[in-house]
Parts: sequence; C-alpha cells; structure tokens
Amino acid sequence: MDMDQMNVHRWIGLIEEHWKSRDPQAIAELFTEDASYHQGPYGTAHIGQQAIAEHWATTLSNQKDPIVWFGTPVASGDRAFVEWWCILHDPATGTPRTAAGCIALRFAEDGRCASFHEYWHSAPDTAREPAEGWFA
Repeated sequence: MDMDQMNVHRWIGLIEEHWKSRDPQAIAELFTEDASYHQGPYGTAHIGQQAIAEHWATTLSNQKDPIVWFGTPVASGDRAFVEWWCILHDPATGTPRTAAGCIALRFAEDGRCASFHEYWHSAPDTAREPAEGWFA
C-alpha cells in the first residue's frame, strides 16, 4: 500500500482533532482492531483498539487544554514519520508541561494505523512553543 502524504495529513489531523475533543474511542478507531501502540522502546505495547482507547482515556485524564503542533509527515509506501510538539496542563493544578517527539506509523490497506511507535521528551513545569523553524 502506498500511504501518500495527503492521507497521512488527514490521519494526523483526525488524531489531533480527537485529542483536543478528548475522545479516546474516536482515537482508537483510527487504528486497526489488532494494532500495536508503543510508547518508547521499552514499554509494553498496547495491542488492539480497546487497549488503545484505555491508554488514551488514562492519558487524557492526566491533561487538559492541549496545544498541539505536528510537522510535515514523511511518507513512503505504508510507512510514515512525523514530529510533534505539545503543551499540556495538569487538570488539578493547571501546571504546564511541554513534550516533543516523533511517531513512526505503519498503515493498513484501509488507511488505519496498524503499528504506532512514539518517542518523546518532556519538559515539566514549562510551556514552551516550538522554536521558529522547528518543523522545517
């Protein structure tokens, strides 16, 4: 399958939309039924839509008011890579934190994500926007 850049942009736009609307089920539906979702190289993968929805429900409960940026995806065949950046706030205290990273995606024939690998770094207690030219 050739997942062109336009379709990857659409998928990224949907995950961003559902993240901001706080809808873990809608996020999970962007993945295949047996998708694998990895955070970092060492954590246990979330396997399947239900596990991904549960992961996102927990994630969303620990943040509010996300401000999100995505770079231009690089797509080839069924694979894509995209950088992201976000500012989140603790729901209890309002304390900001910034995270930035990259995701590696593999798509199924129907355009849903079959494999998701995310690598990121966090800067607690700060709200930093991406530097000019970050997503060049």
